Amino acid sequence: MIYVKNLCVKYDGYIALENINFEIHHPSFLVIIGPNGAGKTTLLKALLGLIPYDGEIKILGKEPLEARNFIGYMPQRDRINTNIPLKVKDVILMPLLSKSMIEIKKEYIKRAKESLKFVGLQHLWNKDFYSLSGGQQQRVFLARTLALNPKVIILDEPFSATDVATKMKTIELLHTLKKERTIILVTHDINPLVECTDKVLLLNRRMVAFGDTIDVITEENMEKLYGTRLPVIREKNVCYVAGSDAHVHV
Repeated sequence: MIYVKNLCVKYDGYIALENINFEIHHPSFLVIIGPNGAGKTTLLKALLGLIPYDGEIKILGKEPLEARNFIGYMPQRDRINTNIPLKVKDVILMPLLSKSMIEIKKEYIKRAKESLKFVGLQHLWNKDFYSLSGGQQQRVFLARTLALNPKVIILDEPFSATDVATKMKTIELLHTLKKERTIILVTHDINPLVECTDKVLLLNRRMVAFGDTIDVITEENMEKLYGTRLPVIREKNVCYVAGSDAHVHV
């Protein structure tokens, strides 16, 4: 599904990513964690073909730009103007406006309503988007992503500014989606996602580790990732990093 080899990204001589190598199959759920400034969002932008890069990226056997129609992207909420004077339905339909109005009427309005129903907010179809809570806005953005019917879903910090209930509801939705889609998600807190996650990538400009959770979340890898010693505690089938948000089941 996704193949990355010798990926490097530079900004005016600054090396944002260096020698990134991994591949995941379909369907799959990859979680990416790392400190601030580690290049997590940069990696997502490279996968989307939004920035120049060196190396090789293949998505469904295609270059990122060629595969864009198969990808749904949800950026960080704090990078989106949430005060836009639009209805919820307009926000969901916005990425589809490049299609003809006939296609929108026949296919995409129905799909948009179905995606909003999937996230449990169908009653907000005609609601002003800016009047929604932060958690509701996040779920509307997820519905907008799903309305494109993507094979690959890329989510950048989807739990920011959400309460616990909204986070758990979103995770339930992702758990359902991963059965048929490939999901790549950036987060600072892997704990709630452990029942969904297939692979974990530890990133700090370079790839610290990649693989199954039980193999990746170790004291040695956490120290390499964050630059400080973080004890990893294992009890029966539970593993967590003491003093951090990166709690995991293994």
